[in-house]
Amino acid sequence: MSRGIRLHKEFGLNPTISKCVICGKGKNEIALLGAKYKGQAPMHMVTSPEPCAKCRKKYLAQGTMMLNPQTGSLTVLKDKAFKKMFNVPIPKGKIAFAEEEVLSKLMQMTGRKPKRRKKK
Repeated sequence: MSRGIRLHKEFGLNPTISKCVICGKGKNEIALLGAKYKGQAPMHMVTSPEPCAKCRKKYLAQGTMMLNPQTGSLTVLKDKAFKKMFNVPIPKGKIAFAEEEVLSKLMQMTGRKPKRRKKK
């Protein structure tokens, strides 16, 4: 017997439409959350740190996204700046996870505020 999705007692497959972590637009993907999501899943929600194809092309072609998955805060650093600041190789998917404090300090350096996902 395969280990599949555990159904939510009330909402079954509990589907949601995935949206981009950067722009918030739909990614034409349906995520079946089942019992992993407490309560009924919203119609649209960010389900992964992977941005949509348009944002990947626009922002990650020359930069690395730094994301705090707990808060949804994110920023994109140019690859040259990422290498210089962190002295580590750029991650394969060009997505790095960071604490809120790190993102805040990076944004203070640039005079901008980190972008936060809107929760619905």
